Amino acid sequence: MGYAALGLLGMIVTAFLVVVLDSLFLHIGARLAGVRRATFYTAVKASIACALSTLLLAMIFSVIPVAGTGVGFLIGLLLTILVLQASYSTSFGKAFLLWIFNVAAQIGAVLLSVFLLAGVYNITS
Repeated sequence: MGYAALGLLGMIVTAFLVVVLDSLFLHIGARLAGVRRATFYTAVKASIACALSTLLLAMIFSVIPVAGTGVGFLIGLLLTILVLQASYSTSFGKAFLLWIFNVAAQIGAVLLSVFLLAGVYNITS
């Protein structure tokens, strides 16, 4: 398997794992936080919306040298919390708690995909 194909496979696997794990974590977090609209369907919609908004901001702010990364992170943090707040129709505090679950799911999905793809690369080479 070529490096380009392995990279594409990695992006697809990571995107899928991010949505699945993020949806599960958001659903659990919404239940624990006592959010009224805590359905799994809402968690999937919120997960996709957060991922797309973060991706869009990363693309926009990546072209700004030095300050772009920090500014992009701060605006991305606020935008993600606002997306969660709007998706669940909840308070800023509960949305912040959901954001913590979102970050945990993102880290877990990326680590899981790295380990999976390292195994695939090891087997194919």
